[in-house]
Amino acid sequence: MNLKNIQTIYRKEFSTYINTPIGYIFSSLFLILISFLFFYGLGGNSFWDLKVSSMEQYFLWVPLLFIVFIPAITMRLWAEEERSGTIETLMTLPIKDYEIVIGKFLSAWAFLVITLCGTLLVPLTILILGSLDFGLVFSGYLGTFLLGGAYLSLGIVISSLTKDQIVSFVLTFLACLLTFLMGYQPILQFFGNFLGGILAFFSLSQHFESFRMGIFDPRDIIFFLSFILFMLSLNVYILRGKK
Repeated sequence: MNLKNIQTIYRKEFSTYINTPIGYIFSSLFLILISFLFFYGLGGNSFWDLKVSSMEQYFLWVPLLFIVFIPAITMRLWAEEERSGTIETLMTLPIKDYEIVIGKFLSAWAFLVITLCGTLLVPLTILILGSLDFGLVFSGYLGTFLLGGAYLSLGIVISSLTKDQIVSFVLTFLACLLTFLMGYQPILQFFGNFLGGILAFFSLSQHFESFRMGIFDPRDIIFFLSFILFMLSLNVYILRGKK
């Protein structure tokens, strides 16, 4: 593995996020929505209504917003290369397939992490207003980073299957929604204990729940990292198939 090649791809892709308006637009929209939903909420579940200095409700909204936000980050990663024809040039460079995939993935993950760092004003606000469970905050953010990475790896795979960014966005949105609904309790109850248990195991949102509750479970970390590795490997396999 050549780290310099990965760094080259990373810089190229990351510069696209910070040099185009779409990156700032979606980052700002995400930060505004997550803050609004937490402090003002829907159906009386806001921070002010619950009167508890906890971020548990904050992390409740993360998987839902990721369903819309993540496809916007990944939709162009491969679809734009296909549309513009630059993928042919990229494939002829002296760079390994997996180095390109890792570079693109890390650039998207770094952009997401930077966006999430903008949400640190929320726990600081809560700390000023009252006490704060730092264990839950740490666990919640760790889970958020891992969940975001898993959704991104899924989105990159889908982006590599189409030349149209809009199609990539819609398909990634549906895929992320599916992985969320697979952990939705009414659906799990409908399928019963056996099938419901299988769906819950493969649901990204279900594995995020322990982090949201402030529970540090190494098995969930292993699941997310394994999911990311599997998706990136699948992306490499798709690229080699196109060659």
